[in-house]
Amino acid sequence: MLKKGATDYVLKSRLTRLVPAINRALRETEQRHENDKAQERLMRSHDQLRALTGHLQFVREEERTRIAREVHDELGQALTGLKLDLSWLSNKVGGDRVLLRRTKAMSAHIDATIQAVRRIATELRPGVLDSLGLAAAIEWQTMDFQERTGTRCEVKIEVKEAIWDREFSTTCFRIFQEMLTNIIRHAKATQVEVRLAQVGHELVLTVRDNGRGISQGEIANARSIGLIGMRERAAELGGRVFFTGVPARGTTVTMRAPMPTAVAKGIGAA
Repeated sequence: MLKKGATDYVLKSRLTRLVPAINRALRETEQRHENDKAQERLMRSHDQLRALTGHLQFVREEERTRIAREVHDELGQALTGLKLDLSWLSNKVGGDRVLLRRTKAMSAHIDATIQAVRRIATELRPGVLDSLGLAAAIEWQTMDFQERTGTRCEVKIEVKEAIWDREFSTTCFRIFQEMLTNIIRHAKATQVEVRLAQVGHELVLTVRDNGRGISQGEIANARSIGLIGMRERAAELGGRVFFTGVPARGTTVTMRAPMPTAVAKGIGAA
């Protein structure tokens, strides 16, 4: 009977144990019910926290998009107008060399500011992500990463895509950015390989470097906010992120997520 799940037994010759055994069984049953309720509350809290995190990420992306648009349009137009006025002014100063040098220096400073505004707007929300889609945005971000860090990069795009669901593309792109950020901060790599492919009904994004290699302790570390953030973002899509590292040979990070329905059926989303 114990093998079949009984928690206690009472011999007929020792019926004095009957009441204590019943009380014990009642207490254990009550404790199991409390444990089940606590587990249910914990799971519900976790689901609510994940939903809240997803909402905050959505609000953040919307705010980044709005700020990027305002920075690009408002500041960009103002600086362009200022440069035109300065150009008109430089034509009016005549042969005054001091003023000419001054206006040229101001013009160069305005040009640098315009470039800074474009860079800030792009970092907030890359326009290529909305206009050309995830694959193009990953290619652009990889080339930008190579230019800024000097790390040799190779990109393989093995998907046929138009423009996918905005939330799906944004989440995948932010995960990719975090992968590159971790390489800058920790990997000490000289080469990076990026692959975006469709495997069955899943989108698979793999980033491999030849750096120092992530350790199991770092993967399991509860303070590794970047890794946790990637896992949570992937979970919002019903996907997962995997980390593997070999000492002195590099790290491989792989994200797998279900494709948007239309793309999984081979129909590019318009």
